[in-house]
Amino acid sequence: MKGKFNFKLGALCAIISAMLVMPALGQVKGEEGARKAQKDQMVKELKLAPEKEKAMLAVGVKYAAERKDIIAGVKKANDDLQAALAAANPDEAKLKAAISALTADQDKMFTSFKKQRDEELALMTPVEQARYLTVLGQWRQKMMNKRDQKAAGTNK
Repeated sequence: MKGKFNFKLGALCAIISAMLVMPALGQVKGEEGARKAQKDQMVKELKLAPEKEKAMLAVGVKYAAERKDIIAGVKKANDDLQAALAAANPDEAKLKAAISALTADQDKMFTSFKKQRDEELALMTPVEQARYLTVLGQWRQKMMNKRDQKAAGTNK
C-alpha cells in the first residue's frame, strides 16, 4: 500500500516538475516570435562582426527548429502521463512508460539548449563570450521577473 502511494506521489512530482521545467509547452506562436525578436536584439547588442551575428542567428534558427519536434514529443508524453494517471486504477506499467518518455524528452530539450549555447560560444572570443553570457543572464532574469509579476497578478 505504501509503495503504491510513493509511486503515485512520484508520478505527481514528475508531472509538476514537467510543468515547471517546460513553461514553453503552453506558449502561443506569437510569444515565440516575440522571444525570437528579443534574442535577435540581444545578439545585436553584442555588436559582433556581421558574419558572426549571422552565424549566431543561424545557430538559433537551427536549434529552434530542432526543439519544435522535441516540444511536440514532450506535449504528447505529458498528455500520455496525465491520461494514465487519471485512470481510476492507474496502470503502473503505463505510468512508468509515460514517465520514461517524458524525462527522455526533457533531457533532449536540455541537451538542445546546451548544444546551442556551446555552438554559439564557439563562434566568439572570450570577451564576446563574457558579454554574451552577461546579457543572456540579464535577459533571463528579466523574463523570470515578468513571469513572477504575471503570476502575482493572477494570484490576487
